[in-house]
Amino acid sequence: MRKTIAVLFVLLLGTMFLAGCWNSRELRNLAIVVGIGIDKIPNSEQYRVSFQIVNPHGASEGKARGSSSGEAPHIVYTSVDYSIFSALRKTTQKVPRQLFFAHAQLLVIGEALAKEGIQELFDFYERSHELRLNTSVAIARGTSAESVLKVLTPLTTSDATAISSRLKITSEIWAHNVDQDISSIIKQLAGGGEPAISGVRIVDSNSTPTSNLELKGIALLSKGKLAGWMDGRTARGAVWALNQMKSTNVNLDCGEMKNGISIEVIRSSTKVRAHVVEGKPAFTIKVKEEGSLSEARCSIDPGSKEAMLKLQQQLADETKQEIELAVQAAQAKKSDSFNLWAELKRTQPKLWERIQKEWPDIFAGCEVKVEVEAFIRRTGMRGKTFTQPQD
Repeated sequence: MRKTIAVLFVLLLGTMFLAGCWNSRELRNLAIVVGIGIDKIPNSEQYRVSFQIVNPHGASEGKARGSSSGEAPHIVYTSVDYSIFSALRKTTQKVPRQLFFAHAQLLVIGEALAKEGIQELFDFYERSHELRLNTSVAIARGTSAESVLKVLTPLTTSDATAISSRLKITSEIWAHNVDQDISSIIKQLAGGGEPAISGVRIVDSNSTPTSNLELKGIALLSKGKLAGWMDGRTARGAVWALNQMKSTNVNLDCGEMKNGISIEVIRSSTKVRAHVVEGKPAFTIKVKEEGSLSEARCSIDPGSKEAMLKLQQQLADETKQEIELAVQAAQAKKSDSFNLWAELKRTQPKLWERIQKEWPDIFAGCEVKVEVEAFIRRTGMRGKTFTQPQD
């Protein structure tokens, strides 16, 4: 009995020295950062760093865009300094709570800063124990990062999380954009390639309260600096070349009717092969894809083998053309946005070591062949179109 009491006494005494959650922080004392924007002050070496912070009053459930309380769902604080970390610390003079970065989902880079170069921006992210390396990245197109974060868009309580979600959704469904995070961008910059980063622009900027944000194009970077943009079919060709195609819709001609047939790409796989031709690197981009007939506004018989083979060839030709457009755009800007360097380094390490420093110039003149194999897997819930005579 005495032994039992002694053991209990020791256990109770030990609890007095337990620290518990020593680093816990009360939610009511935190300013939750969901988006970060970085701009460069014109004619200066200073950065303007913006933080989009959730407004717990304006973003509470049942308040549409803060209308019932008259408050916005988020607040943007900005500070200017010579380093990103210093600007972050300086912001604490303005924010009544401690900045909390565990929920930051988006980094926006101003277009002017992107044109000067983005290499120096990510050192801070790698060293910080608070910032997330899986944060999505976008470049503000035609505007500043601060302006993007200040926009109030419909249907969302935080524009940073809305853009991050949109990047994931559109890259998987529409495929005219890519969803790149900080860790993948760092890897590409460190290896000698150029990351492909989506652009985001402000729509209806003259009426700020009702403005919207649109994902627009994929940036072409050369030596870490914004050199141009890929849009439309060219941007989608880049998604194919990057092996990031999940799904998209391709319009094809049907006889004399332009864009009379719609094909939904449901599966796609891209492989890159590097080889040497007369001592110079060359590449082959091979794509295998499957699609389904989603719409036909012309007379077509899905039961006809000949018709399906023709449709498959049309899809393959369109895919090839779009990839070639992307390659041409990238080579014109000396921007290896497709990570061709990685395959060359893997298969031809000695050659890569010899040409690595001159890679942008060499890439611009590389021979790149595109081969596409397409297959129409399904034709929908009906056979013949209703415009076609029925049996």
